[in-house]
Amino acid sequence: MDEPSKSRLQGLKSLRRFVFERSEPAEQPTPSPRESADAEATGETPEPDRRSPRERALSALRSPGTAMTAVLVVFALVNALIADRFGGTLSGGRLLPTADLATTWSDYLSAWHAVGGGTGSPASPSLVVLALLGSVLGGPSVVVAALMLFGVPLAGLSAYLATRAVDASPLRRALVAGAYALLPAAAISAGQGRLDVVVAHVLVPPLLAGIAAVIRRSDGQWLGTACLTAFGLAVLGAFAPAVHLSLIVLALLAHVLVPGNGLRGRRRAAGLVALVLLSVACLLPWPVLMLSHPEVLVHGLGARLVEQPASVLLATLSPDGSAVGALGVLLVLAAILALAICWDARMLAGAGVALLGWLAAVVIGTVSTEPLTGGVASPGWTGGPLVLVAAGCAGIVLFATMPALNWKITAPVLAVGLLALGGASAIGIASGPLRVHQDAPATGTRLVLEPGPQPARLITGSGPRFGDDDLAPAGTAADWLRQVDEDLRSDDSARVRRALAAVAARGADHVIVPANSRLPELAYDMVVDDGRLTGPGRELRLLLPATPVKLVGPDLSRQAQTEPGPAPEARPLPVDAELPSFTVRISEGGTGRALVLGAENEPGWYATVNGERVPLATAWGHQVAVPLPQQAAEVQVGYTELPRTTLLVVQAAVVLFTVIAAIPGRRRKGVTAPR
Repeated sequence: MDEPSKSRLQGLKSLRRFVFERSEPAEQPTPSPRESADAEATGETPEPDRRSPRERALSALRSPGTAMTAVLVVFALVNALIADRFGGTLSGGRLLPTADLATTWSDYLSAWHAVGGGTGSPASPSLVVLALLGSVLGGPSVVVAALMLFGVPLAGLSAYLATRAVDASPLRRALVAGAYALLPAAAISAGQGRLDVVVAHVLVPPLLAGIAAVIRRSDGQWLGTACLTAFGLAVLGAFAPAVHLSLIVLALLAHVLVPGNGLRGRRRAAGLVALVLLSVACLLPWPVLMLSHPEVLVHGLGARLVEQPASVLLATLSPDGSAVGALGVLLVLAAILALAICWDARMLAGAGVALLGWLAAVVIGTVSTEPLTGGVASPGWTGGPLVLVAAGCAGIVLFATMPALNWKITAPVLAVGLLALGGASAIGIASGPLRVHQDAPATGTRLVLEPGPQPARLITGSGPRFGDDDLAPAGTAADWLRQVDEDLRSDDSARVRRALAAVAARGADHVIVPANSRLPELAYDMVVDDGRLTGPGRELRLLLPATPVKLVGPDLSRQAQTEPGPAPEARPLPVDAELPSFTVRISEGGTGRALVLGAENEPGWYATVNGERVPLATAWGHQVAVPLPQQAAEVQVGYTELPRTTLLVVQAAVVLFTVIAAIPGRRRKGVTAPR
């Protein structure tokens, strides 16, 4: 081939390459996730996890957190078996027996409660939490038993999951979470039936993580994070209001101390407002009661007890000053060692939590107030605030920048420390008075003179149950019970007889007195001893009319308006009716008659005679009285449900909004713009 032909052939090849390469379609931008500063700031991994479910399950089973949880579950099972706490409703110490599901719902929704002579006080929101969980898990008693028996593994698991965002190895997270779960103060509280401390022990780590997320987060998910944390705070506040308030204070302090400007600062402020307001509104109308009875913050929820003042051993995380509780000092020493050797600026957050917890413990452990239901003034239990201290110490250790360790020395030290904490927790749990409750038959209404300094208790049904001692008494009910207790314990026959008449006017048909009481001798014509034993006391049956509703004639009605209590010889006519709502037909009688109810005269009671509203009166200084006409009439008595129902509707609306807003939405992925 000649030279011109070769040149033409090369030119055609060059032209073909040029044409085909230029004519290929240009690469178009396609929607795809890309790395961004926001993704890095929020710690999200742009690449999806492409492992199969089987691989992810095996990875989870091999993780240190799973091993830690399994060990703690075995620990809890062994403790429950040794203490014989399986197989029934638990009670003892500050834990009263839990009612069945229907009764728990009724106790929470009712506007009036037949406790301590009757009260319209709002019930604790802990009842609705137990009722909701019990509707799924088999009853409120099952929920309470699960928390009391398995609080240690639940606390360890929650602490491990709450630290996922921390830059620490899974092994260190598991060790720190296990040490936090074995806190002796929480174990002692569980053994003594202090459900509020157990709930705080489980919920504090994830709530601290939620508050930190609200402070840091500035993306479009800030409202969901705030609502989820607010809902958890509301659940905590239903059981441990003092710890709830401490976490709110902590969140506000973090907002002030941590800098935040621009959009991030505005979203953080909005998140904190939602956090505070929603966590309080979800508990309505309970916060209203705490404003008028701040002693609830000191004593918390549960059966009334006389607590001992806190000692200097609070520094060792011991709520009762015992040597077992003092082993919590191991957490404090670990935090101090980490601060001294492995300083990191992130430790300031844990130190702040610990200091706030100690401050709250000092206040609660030294300020003496009367319990909500009356009684001896005493300080509160410091277990809840000490849980905050333990969480702060755990955070300090977790954020420490660990140097290279000699595991031949470190491993035995860690093992000895964890074994010491485990032994202290086992002793604290097993040595408490928490036991399986033995059901007692319902015997109407009775007055119980309890051993010790606590005043008498007026019981309706089988006995006091969870939530009864969290109801604020109406009017002078607490003072009346205290005076009746003193009169029945005296050796003055006249005082004893007057007190028995007052007890019968409240609707009580039995009185339980100590075994060595002289009451049967001092009032032999008013009580009879049937030989029944109730625990350490004797049960006496009253010979007076003891129904909750009585009809008094004109003369006795006039005495009821002027005298502080009925005379022992007074004999009103019993009426077959039950409080708080009933309808009866009254026959014709004398002018000035009245129906006397065995309940405190407080706002909310109403009565109609032949369909017309009539004003109420007061009998014996504090009981409800309904004046009756001379002619026959139909009388309807009730306690208004409207205010309580309105607040329940508001509470349900707030809870529904919080739950819906807390549900994570679909995250919008970034789209690469064409260049």
